[in-house]
Amino acid sequence: MVVLVGVMVFAGKQAGAQPKKLGVGVIIGAPTGLTIKYWNSSREAIHGYVGGGFGGLTVGADYSFHSNAFNRHEVPFYYGPGVFIGSSNVGGPRFESNQLGLGLRMMFGVDYLFPSHPFDLAFELGPALVLSPVVGVGLEGGLAFRFYP
Repeated sequence: MVVLVGVMVFAGKQAGAQPKKLGVGVIIGAPTGLTIKYWNSSREAIHGYVGGGFGGLTVGADYSFHSNAFNRHEVPFYYGPGVFIGSSNVGGPRFESNQLGLGLRMMFGVDYLFPSHPFDLAFELGPALVLSPVVGVGLEGGLAFRFYP
């Protein structure tokens, strides 16, 4: 019984660290466009984007893991893999703008969750590996601002 109460209290504190579930907003950088973030838990989230950068439109999604690296639950560090498809050149390999590129990326970032307001501000940066139509490495990153209704 004591263990069950302890687990419930711990889970409640973890859930309290990130009560917001779905955020929508904008990202400026590579890509620049719209972003959405859905928190699976206080430690995991899925975020996606639709935006332009380096000559085209790109759609992508990342699965990110958040850690309390700074000992502040409102400023989690995150990292995670992602995929993208689009006509953007991701700042590296060049290909015709009418071709679709497909690739993988690994994002590293920091998020600021405003404690008293339904917003977050995130900065992320990481390598992108284009697999098709050419093989090459680029760099993606940006500054995201999201609202949690």
